[in-house]
Amino acid sequence: MSLPKQAEAWADLKAAYRFFNNPRVDPEAIGAGPRRHVLRMCGAHEVVLVVQDTTELDFTRRRSARGLGPIGAEHGRGLLQHSALAVTTDGKILGVLDQRLIVRTEAPADETRTELEGRWRESLLWGDGVRRVGTAPSGCRFVLVSDRASDCFETIHECDAHGWGFVIRAVRDRNVEGKADHLWPWAEKQPVCGTMAVRVSAQTTHRGAALRIRRTATVSIRFGAVTLDPPLRRAHPPRRVWAVHAREEDPPTGEGVERVEWLVLCGEPVEDQAAARRMLAWYAHRWVIEEWHRALKEGCALEASQLHDAEAIRRLAALKGVVAARLLHLRDLADPAHPEAEDPAALRRAVPDVWIEVVGAYTGVGAATLTPRQFWMSIARKGGFIGRKGDGRPGWKVIWRGWSDYSLMVEYALVVRRRQ
Repeated sequence: MSLPKQAEAWADLKAAYRFFNNPRVDPEAIGAGPRRHVLRMCGAHEVVLVVQDTTELDFTRRRSARGLGPIGAEHGRGLLQHSALAVTTDGKILGVLDQRLIVRTEAPADETRTELEGRWRESLLWGDGVRRVGTAPSGCRFVLVSDRASDCFETIHECDAHGWGFVIRAVRDRNVEGKADHLWPWAEKQPVCGTMAVRVSAQTTHRGAALRIRRTATVSIRFGAVTLDPPLRRAHPPRRVWAVHAREEDPPTGEGVERVEWLVLCGEPVEDQAAARRMLAWYAHRWVIEEWHRALKEGCALEASQLHDAEAIRRLAALKGVVAARLLHLRDLADPAHPEAEDPAALRRAVPDVWIEVVGAYTGVGAATLTPRQFWMSIARKGGFIGRKGDGRPGWKVIWRGWSDYSLMVEYALVVRRRQ
């Protein structure tokens, strides 16, 4: 909701506006404490996937807002957000490791290739993200997982420099093996070693139109080691990597359906079918960050902010980024496949006691036995989720409505406590 709706009193609202508009408040410092906590959690895992992606924050309708830049293809205005999430190898979010908002600058129309390579450009965001997160805690290894926009030698160089592995989806049909072949034809010549089912997440436009429907696709798998030739005029040596190619041979037809085809470049050894499947499974966890973007934009309504300055929006985004990660963590905890989905103690570690008491009393389950799944589904049903067999997970809009209704009950419970 808007800041006036969230604030309990006029003094609280003025304090919030002073905080978000205070130039002495560093957005990096807002997320520093949560990031330290996430790094500590990473130390308990042998491998942590660091999923990076960029999204556009659209404030086109906020015409009075200062400090915005161009986005989209229709003269939109807003900010680019590049983020890094810590995700376990089974796809559970640990939290935000980096969140950076930048203003896009348009390239000069007459820019030469030499001038382009001599300045900072958006393709360097992924390498910058590796450098900003830094080395992994002792006993843990970071593996970058990223989409096609990260496919450049600079990204691989930063991973090597910081001891990271990488699983990067290829987009460039590079020269390989000393110009003896190109990457895509080389991959298609590798023998098929098996098949694998991959889950395709749904994707919609900001207006709700379907770009991609949720489904499960069966892909054939090929893999092998290959040497990538470095780009011309750049000081990079050739790089030996493993490549895994996954392609849906007989995709269904219809709106929102496109063939699944991934060619991922891996810093991890891929010497058998099991390792190839593992790399594809790790790459599939990249969709966690898309869900986090949805939690940030739909669940936390970041783009509905009425703040008038890009710097103020940066501070608000740093705060809401942590909230969105907590929402996603709670949703994962309530998933039927999660080992703690039916554990009341896990809910007490994740949610304030007053919420557990209110939801338990309203549902009749009782606070002592309320589980994460019961808690989450109760919030969703309060927001209008029916929960039929084919309905899938509750969306962020019904969660928001249910959370809002329960918030009023929690407010009342706190008032009653203060009067006792």
